Amino acid sequence: MDPPQAIDPVTPSVLRSNLWYRLWAAFVIVGCSATGGAIFLLSHQFPANRFGATAALAGIVVWTLVSVRAHLGGPNEVYRWRRLSWRTVTFVLVAMVLFAVALSFAAAAVAALPVLYSLAYLALPLRSGLVAGTAISLLPTLMALLTEGVHGTDVPLAVVISVIGLAFSPIIGAAIRVAVEYGEQQTALLAELEESRAESARLSRVAGQASERARLAQEIHDTLAQGFTSIVALVQAIDLEVDTDPAAARRHLGLIEETARENLAEARTMVVELTPAALTSNSLSDALSRLAERLRAQTEISVTVHADPMLPVLGTAAEVALLRVAQEALANVRKHAAASQVDVMLAATPSGVRLSLADNGIGFTIAAMPTGFGLRGMRDRVELIGGTLSVTSRPGHGTTVQVVIPR
Repeated sequence: MDPPQAIDPVTPSVLRSNLWYRLWAAFVIVGCSATGGAIFLLSHQFPANRFGATAALAGIVVWTLVSVRAHLGGPNEVYRWRRLSWRTVTFVLVAMVLFAVALSFAAAAVAALPVLYSLAYLALPLRSGLVAGTAISLLPTLMALLTEGVHGTDVPLAVVISVIGLAFSPIIGAAIRVAVEYGEQQTALLAELEESRAESARLSRVAGQASERARLAQEIHDTLAQGFTSIVALVQAIDLEVDTDPAAARRHLGLIEETARENLAEARTMVVELTPAALTSNSLSDALSRLAERLRAQTEISVTVHADPMLPVLGTAAEVALLRVAQEALANVRKHAAASQVDVMLAATPSGVRLSLADNGIGFTIAAMPTGFGLRGMRDRVELIGGTLSVTSRPGHGTTVQVVIPR
């Protein structure tokens, strides 16, 4: 006999497999109850100690429920079934003794044979279950001989029942084993499926968090960082003007206040819904005009905005992408282009909307085009909504950024 098995923690698969043992317990209850009822109904044809037999059958039910309850208990009570251990052997032996007692009181208790087979084959390994099933099949004949002797009237019937039991016991055992093992395979597959779903959900959350972090980084770069850059540039200008040109310094102080307020509005809106504050109460063309006015006021670069009055209706995502691209492009003009003129054009196309920003700055070689966060962020924004972004430039001939967004 194997030593007692190590206690395993209760896992979801173990808990699901408990369904089999609940069904098993229900079968035992129904089988023993039906047998007890048959004993009472047939007591006038087969004289018997009805109460003694019924009590023994009730003992089988109670013993099974107690054992199954141990299997369904907490982590310190769970032990494995269908393994040869002192627990499973004791369980089957006690059930056989109670069945033998029931047979000694009433021969009709033999109707509980299927219940005893289920107890043996569900509690023990198949080989040990076959041995126990053989012993259970012989019990009716053995108890008839003990209670009535060799010439007892119930002995021939008991022998027939034992022979039938010996023939069908292996079939019953194999059927039970196949059913239970198939069910447990399904349980294992369900457990794997649940684990896969949980892992998929976890990875989805991680991907969502990464996407949200990237989106927040892009929003901060396109709004707050741009505003702070403008403020720093204005402060540097004021430092040079405060003694020589107080009027210009005061004008730049006003621009600092305006930029700071707009940054504050962007920050508050970002917290609420991440929709640009410039678009909450204005159209896209109005928002572009405000960007142009700010650049003119801060740098004296001439910026003209041409917006098609018959623009198609765009979704919020498309408008946000176009506004952010314009912000980034104008910021690059301010920092790198050394331009005096920028033309911004927003026009309808047969398939959507085109935004272009062209400056007359120093330009650059496309092969040496920088790949910083700003340009990469613009391209990612546009591609996310199915649009395209292109940059054309030549040294000494300015730069043009063009975005095409589908409807």
